Amino acid sequence: MLRAFRAVALTAGLTLTACGQQTTPIPQQPLPPPRTLTIGIKFDQPGLSVRAPDGTPHGFDIDTARYIAAKLGVTPDHITWKEARSDQRENLLNSGAVDFVVASYSITAGRQQLVSFAGPYLMTGQDLLVRQSEKDIERPEDLDGRTVCTAEGSTSADKIRRSFAQDVKLSTRDTYTQCVADLISGTADAVSTDDVILAGFAHEHPGMLRVAGHRFTRERYGIGIRKGDLDLQTRITAIVRMMIDDGSWRRFLEGNLAATGYVPLPEPVVFNAPDRAVEPGDPTTLDADLVQTTKAVTATSNARDWEGFRSLVCPETADEIDQIVLQYTPQYDKTLGAEVKSAGFTNTVTGVTQTDPNNATFAFHEAFTNVPDKYRGYFKDIDYTGTMVRREGSWKLCGLAADFVEP
Repeated sequence: MLRAFRAVALTAGLTLTACGQQTTPIPQQPLPPPRTLTIGIKFDQPGLSVRAPDGTPHGFDIDTARYIAAKLGVTPDHITWKEARSDQRENLLNSGAVDFVVASYSITAGRQQLVSFAGPYLMTGQDLLVRQSEKDIERPEDLDGRTVCTAEGSTSADKIRRSFAQDVKLSTRDTYTQCVADLISGTADAVSTDDVILAGFAHEHPGMLRVAGHRFTRERYGIGIRKGDLDLQTRITAIVRMMIDDGSWRRFLEGNLAATGYVPLPEPVVFNAPDRAVEPGDPTTLDADLVQTTKAVTATSNARDWEGFRSLVCPETADEIDQIVLQYTPQYDKTLGAEVKSAGFTNTVTGVTQTDPNNATFAFHEAFTNVPDKYRGYFKDIDYTGTMVRREGSWKLCGLAADFVEP
């Protein structure tokens, strides 16, 4: 129900004189109504999104939502905040009750069938919150026979039972605040959701609760949008990219989450709108050197020949691209360590599009191999999009974006 955005025209009454004669004043036109937005948020996630006693929300998600609204031309006093619990988000969007949702909303294949996503704007991972005195629960495998609490509508509990602990006892509550109360009282043995949320609750209860500290999934928080609204999806994705580039993302992160002790993953590098595919071009019209270079990029990556790979990359973006490669390569992951030491990957070119003699885009798919089934939610296959530029007669990889493929 995104409101129509109209430019505000201020028309004042004006009196003109000509040859000493006063003309009839031009009637003052009524001002158009101000631009407004209704944004869905959580009310009970410390560091991300909570309400102060006076009802004013604050947190990383709130700063992100206000930034997006400002770029869409809406001032803070014209934002209506509406609670969007985990089990309500899709209905709120598709009924038109909210314009978009910023509420720790993980992008998943199932949800993409119901709503569209912009972004993502934060990378996180599922973990466990336990009592400080608990010594026997460190990883999800330790939950057999124990009770874990999650919020209604969350996918966290299903993931634990399906992949790690078939005999876990599940408890669902309307909110994570209620789950935390159960954990403190002893009704639950653990609370499971994304670590950024759990860190906030641990910070609120020092000496009582702790985060286990072993992420076992990788989650991408997106801005939820009504299904099929590609225009708004594209606009907000561009705004999120701007938020990261101008330093606002880092400022919001440090201002809201640093105090909780949360150690974030790097800023998101995934900016393919999930509803838009990269179409390959006609291979008969492509520059032959371009085709060979795209093959060399994938070949050096598959061979783990990082020196050869880097020789094909633009110098000014080499460090950024290295960060992407390291972040999504199992052998370099420091969270899981030896558990994925035998995992590998294979890249395959899926299409090349040349826009002009010096610019092109190519897509390639990365499939992971020998990854334990329980960590398929952590190492999902990836569709990469590379930006190619011809410089001094040679093609170089100058940009890289990615989109996870749900298993």
